[in-house]
Amino acid sequence: MLFSLQGCSQHHPSGAAGELAYSGPPGKHAAAAGAQARGKYLAYEHSVTVDSPEGGVKPLLDKLVAACQADVTSQCTLLASGVEGGRESRAHIRVRIKKAGVEPLVALAASGGEVASRNTAAEDLESPIRDNAKRLDMLRSYREKLLALEAKAGNNADALIKLSQELATVQSELESATGVEARLMERVNMDLLNISIQSRTQRGFWSPVKRSLGDYGSNLSEGIATAITGTAYMLPWALILFVLGLVVRKVWRKVRKQ
Repeated sequence: MLFSLQGCSQHHPSGAAGELAYSGPPGKHAAAAGAQARGKYLAYEHSVTVDSPEGGVKPLLDKLVAACQADVTSQCTLLASGVEGGRESRAHIRVRIKKAGVEPLVALAASGGEVASRNTAAEDLESPIRDNAKRLDMLRSYREKLLALEAKAGNNADALIKLSQELATVQSELESATGVEARLMERVNMDLLNISIQSRTQRGFWSPVKRSLGDYGSNLSEGIATAITGTAYMLPWALILFVLGLVVRKVWRKVRKQ
């Protein structure tokens, strides 16, 4: 029995992954059904920038957050959001959402302003998904073999201990691989959507002029402070140059008299 256990241990998937047969592509797994419907294992990420009227940045962000939290059908999950106040207010929101829920949320953002830019990127996850599915199949097959050996071990305490340890290791690897599969399929079945909102005044022709006028007082004080600091640095050098000039002048007069 110990010989049988050692022989089986040589087929552990973490040491020789190709020993066990792969049962098929991940499309045969129930978890991959949603991805197959989309045709490819692509993880999409959308980035949208919206120009909102002055004072409309925060209200629009609140609408988007509320819409995401209320969208149960598309399973919208708020990942991050934030707002910066001041003269040039801006905000951002990042959500994970089903593909069907992307356009309604983008349309809601556009209703509060004007879409300045929109980009979509896709990451192909087919290779890692298939590799992980293959590993899952091998781990399950290996676990079945271990369970079969355990049933035949009888009262062989030494063999049972070793089998239990190996089963615990395989179970841990199975749980880890299952978690990886869940995360990968979530990225395929759910899109990431990033929406940035900025005040439309930031893009106006007179915006830089207004900023300059608004900052005139602070810029003037900064200029005066810089001039005073520069004077403090220059004064010692001016004194040194003045004394050096007097010495040179005195020496020059003596040379001329000779």
